[in-house]
Amino acid sequence: MRIFEDEDAGYLAWIDGHQHGLVVNTTRKPDSRYLYLHRASCGTIRGTPARGKRWTTGVLIKACSETRADLEQWASQQGGGKLHPCGLCRPD
Repeated sequence: MRIFEDEDAGYLAWIDGHQHGLVVNTTRKPDSRYLYLHRASCGTIRGTPARGKRWTTGVLIKACSETRADLEQWASQQGGGKLHPCGLCRPD
């Protein structure tokens, strides 16, 4: 598992190298209300950011893993909640 904060180049390299991986988009201090799970291939978390110029700055970070179990455990421990699957890429 890998956490990306203020590291767009590393994050973009990770999702390019792990096409079947998973990504949790969350706040810097993970919050149970904002723990969104995406496939690494999801257009909402790759390419050109919809808001701003960077993916892993400001208030957001990315937690990345090849397994959902790792991310579920991390979300529970760090964010005190469960993952909310993206409605577009449907990582279920």
